[in-house]
This record gives sequence, C-alpha cells and structure tokens, in this order.
Amino acid sequence: MATAYAPPMASQVMKSGLVSSKPRGLSGASLTRRPRFVVKAVKSDKGTYQVVQPINGDPFIGSLETPVTSSPLVAWYLSNLPAYRTAVSPLLRGIEVGLAHGYLLVGPFALTGPLRNTPIHGQAGTLGAIGLVSILSVCLTMYGVASFNEGAPSTAPALTLTGRKKEADKLQTAEGWSQFTGGFFFGGVSGAIWAYFLLYVLDLPYFFK
Repeated sequence: MATAYAPPMASQVMKSGLVSSKPRGLSGASLTRRPRFVVKAVKSDKGTYQVVQPINGDPFIGSLETPVTSSPLVAWYLSNLPAYRTAVSPLLRGIEVGLAHGYLLVGPFALTGPLRNTPIHGQAGTLGAIGLVSILSVCLTMYGVASFNEGAPSTAPALTLTGRKKEADKLQTAEGWSQFTGGFFFGGVSGAIWAYFLLYVLDLPYFFK
C-alpha cells in the first residue's frame, strides 16, 4: 500500500497554520481588519447670515452691502450731500459746495502762507483761497468738456441701488455741469470774502487769525 510522505518542514508549517493564524518571523502589526470611519458634513437646517454680501444679492453690480453702507443713518447722510441731492438744481448745488470750500481755505492760506508773519497775511490768505477756487473751477470746466456732449441726455442711472425708479440727474449733462461749475466759482469766491469779513473786518475775537 502506498503512503503519502510529507517533508518535516512542510508538516511543521501545516501544524503551525492550524494552531496560530499569525505568521512567524514577521514583527509587523497583525493582519486584523480595522473598522473604517467616514466623516460627512451635514448641512444645518438653519440658514447663516452673511454680514458682508453683494448689494441686492447681485454680485455683478460691483458693490458690497455692509452694516455701515446699508445703515439708514449713513444713507440719510449721503443722500443729503449736494452731489447726490438730485432734487436741487446744479447751480444751487455748486454754490453750496463752493461756499464751503472758499470759507475753509482762507485760514490755512493765512496761517501757513509765505506772508503769515506780515500785517497783510489776511488779505494774502483770502487772495490765495480765491486763486485756488479759480484753478478748481477751470479743472471742473475741463472735466465737463471732456465728459459730456452738448445736447446729450443725462448719463446718470434712472434706477437706485434698491431698484427704485428716479429722474435722471441733470448734473450729468453738459448744461448741468456748466451750471455747477459756475455756481462753484461764485460760491467759492463768496465764501472766501465772507471768511475775510468775519476775521479781519469785524475783528471778532477768534483764537486764530
């Protein structure tokens, strides 16, 4: 009768395989199966509030809405500036802007000009302010000639950022800009003369003269 013969090494390997599942001669980690965890982001049912976002939800406008820019107080302040007060004629808006500039320019010219240590520093400051107002008026005229065509309609938008319809601003026309420039020159000269009158004619007790 034939009998099966197995080498001693083979029989030893077979016995060790039946006894232990760990291979001998390897010092690595055991070949046990480890559980795997999958992390998934769950969207919250409650929507988040963005502090800074595109105005009206439209990113193509190119403007951002923030708690400062969308504040009613800031909107009220900006809408009352002469540049944005479209219900007032461009001539009156120019006079208002010119009065503020001419009135405030006399002091710096009188106190920091080259004739500040002479008895005529007040007159020199007033003439310096009038000269700067004249230069600014020429610059405004050049801008109007380059930007607006005679008889062309207003280039101002007829819609506000909130979608409200409004009348196009007459300032954004050649005629309106010409009126604004003339009003600025008249208001600037008047403001400088008024400041000189208060400082040096009435001789009021101002700290800086």
